[in-house]
Amino acid sequence: MIDFRFEILSLSDLDKVIKVEESSHQFPWSKNNFKDCLDNAYWNYVLVDSSAKSNILGHCIVMPGVEELHLLNITICPEYRRENIASRTLFAIEETGLSKGYLRVLLEVRRSNLPAIHLYEKIGYQFIGVRKSYYPSGLHGDNSREDALVMEKVLRR
Repeated sequence: MIDFRFEILSLSDLDKVIKVEESSHQFPWSKNNFKDCLDNAYWNYVLVDSSAKSNILGHCIVMPGVEELHLLNITICPEYRRENIASRTLFAIEETGLSKGYLRVLLEVRRSNLPAIHLYEKIGYQFIGVRKSYYPSGLHGDNSREDALVMEKVLRR
């Protein structure tokens, strides 16, 4: 199992983070998306291999609200998937959220992203709604859109 740590995402990390995004998503976040998250002081993290300081394994962005956390982005480099990095990251976010008094975590996931949906369900997230035509899909080379499933996990000790 790969040992990793959370580091605060900085502007100097963005080129590496964008490469992870582009290798992972058909519609990756832009540098400006990440800059907006930094400007708004969200919980912006890179996941760094503990044995190799410059090796970014992935990243996650969490927007804190009044009583809830909203997972905006969690992306793991394709070559490091199936190492439980995403689930360990989510558990750490949940523990931090609990310690700060947050009651739940919300997220959206593409309806077609079955591996992510399976992971979220496995660790206790439940389906609570649909955001119609939330994501661009481009499956037909047009401006088609894909629904997002909204999921939540109530945080408990």
